[in-house]
Amino acid sequence: MTNTLHPFSAAVALLSVGIASSALAQTESKQINTAKPNRSTVEYVHVYGEQGRTNTATNLDLTIFETPQTVTAVSRSQMNDFMLDKANDVLDYTPGVTVEEVETHRTYYTARGFDIVNFQYDGVGTPFAFGLVQGQTDTAIYEKIEVVKGAAGLITGLANPSATINFVRKRPTEDLRASARASVNEWNGYRLDGDISGSFSDGIRGRLVVATEDTESYLDRLEDSTNLFYGVLEFDLSDKTQLTIGHSYDLNAADGILWGALPLIYSDGRATDYDVSTSSAPDWSFRDTEQNQSFLELKHRLNDMWTLNAVYTRSDIDIKADLFYVDGTPMPDESGLGAYTGRYLNGATRDIIDVFASGYVSVAGREHQVVVGYNQADVEITGAGFANFTTGYPTLGSDWAQGNSPRPDFVDSSGDSEVEQDHRSFYAAARISFSDQLSGLIGARKADYKQSGISYGASAEQEANKTVPYYGLTYQITDSLMAYGSSSEVFSPQVFVDSQLKPLGAIEGKSAELGFKMSFNNELAILTVAVFQSEIDNYGVFIGNDTDSGVATYDPRTQESDGYEIEISGQLSAGLNISAGYTKVDIQDANGEKVPYIPEQMIKASASYQIPNLPKLKVGGVLKWQDDIATAAANAKQSSYALLDLLVSYQINENLSAAINIDNISDEKYYNSLYWDQAYFGAPRNVSLSVNWEL
Repeated sequence: MTNTLHPFSAAVALLSVGIASSALAQTESKQINTAKPNRSTVEYVHVYGEQGRTNTATNLDLTIFETPQTVTAVSRSQMNDFMLDKANDVLDYTPGVTVEEVETHRTYYTARGFDIVNFQYDGVGTPFAFGLVQGQTDTAIYEKIEVVKGAAGLITGLANPSATINFVRKRPTEDLRASARASVNEWNGYRLDGDISGSFSDGIRGRLVVATEDTESYLDRLEDSTNLFYGVLEFDLSDKTQLTIGHSYDLNAADGILWGALPLIYSDGRATDYDVSTSSAPDWSFRDTEQNQSFLELKHRLNDMWTLNAVYTRSDIDIKADLFYVDGTPMPDESGLGAYTGRYLNGATRDIIDVFASGYVSVAGREHQVVVGYNQADVEITGAGFANFTTGYPTLGSDWAQGNSPRPDFVDSSGDSEVEQDHRSFYAAARISFSDQLSGLIGARKADYKQSGISYGASAEQEANKTVPYYGLTYQITDSLMAYGSSSEVFSPQVFVDSQLKPLGAIEGKSAELGFKMSFNNELAILTVAVFQSEIDNYGVFIGNDTDSGVATYDPRTQESDGYEIEISGQLSAGLNISAGYTKVDIQDANGEKVPYIPEQMIKASASYQIPNLPKLKVGGVLKWQDDIATAAANAKQSSYALLDLLVSYQINENLSAAINIDNISDEKYYNSLYWDQAYFGAPRNVSLSVNWEL
């Protein structure tokens, strides 16, 4: 791919908003900085204080500033501004995270060189079922999405050195709030969102969120739809006890989806260069992903110092798919390819209980935070496959990209899967205040993991147990400058299987981070500078699909990762918000070989600005740049490239606003991922229009 937008030029175009704004905001700066900020008016949740608190790493009531790890929070306002309607959009926007869209509806996330397998909902860890993310998860129900880099095994039970993603749900408000949004795109797509919240009576509050979306795509024959519902009720049972009940339903249905992607190399060794819209999928292929999640929370204030929390979550995911996979290396005239077809019926049910007490104890005249808890997760994973991997599909003609391949009869079973997992763990952590400046964090999680059953004809039996320690230290150099360090052992059971379809077992190793955090603008923005290092064994690396069942297989490897990150996020001045980060990562295996599909360098930066002289006008943009990547076999490469998105919105009146978003404004042509030996192209330049109403 050729580079049509130099990252420096793109950065100048994006940050010109901030540069121009600094002069305009200069006359206001003294007034802004002399008063304590009203955090209810802060647009982006990147600051510490009540809106900046996070328990993702430790389950302690820490601010982002106090947490001894790199924390990025993407707020509701950011999602609205840049139309980040899917989880993939949010994480593609997040500094330090790569979104490996290997297919249109199956995705890997990586950070610091490793796959992200740690996911939470409101701070409660959820075991990873399939090894990668399936479907397109909608973000309408979330108030913010936090990403904590490095190992966070105290809470998730999976101390993986990549990152933990915490989806923080919207909650009811005391006062009546309502909003609605309608948007359209140039691919005959529309989306409608609605959100209403308020009190039914004293002590009872509720919130309802709905969304529906239907769109075609830049890819030939791909159509995508979403129907979403989320309802939550809060009851004040007493002045000390609160009960919360919620349920969400998210149906993502897609036709004409990719299974695998496009060939990257011709038989003569030349690189292929298809049109951006090219797809190997026929219109009969589909994947429907249905997710239901219910949760029940009980919070009880034991006294002025301690709170007891109990959370029960049940989640179900059902996936149905008819798929078509193009296989082989084409001749220069596009002939010579084979194909496979498959039908898969997969599901996972997770019952999770998390009970913990948190509070303060006084020792030696100082207050210290403490949390103790128990987590239990029972997981059932089922699957049925109907594929012709043994016989193959007839050889394709040179018109394979036209989607004319007929739908077969799926009659031969390629094997069933029925796996049960039991996760049990006790955890405890404390933040010890040695002085007004120096605090230490210490914690441990004793995790027991058992798995039984059959995975596509092979035994899934495995078990592991480990006590994972966590250490952290923070030193307040000044009111606005913090030095920190943290270290954790790595222990992460894997759902992957090897080439013999036997479970890989757990990843083990260690991870550490050192850094500084500095706050600006009365604690409304935070700069983080961090260096990190991880060493792990038995890490599963994808090597291909089993020829009989089509199951993805992995090879256990030893890998080392080190690098540094620089991030700044928050409100720099009145109306000016920024989220920007630079990541440098070096990841190697035991033989010193680099992992080629992970970019060594990344820049992700976004900004929005409400111009003081034109207060109804907001302008902004997003810059994403990464350097060269290649496939594992290095037979295909992607040169460095940059993408620039622009935003312009206008407040028509007190309740109504309109916006235009232009993505990939330079119309850059690039591969979404080289994680596999096949790939497809990212979206070309496209425009979306939206109208937003707020009560």
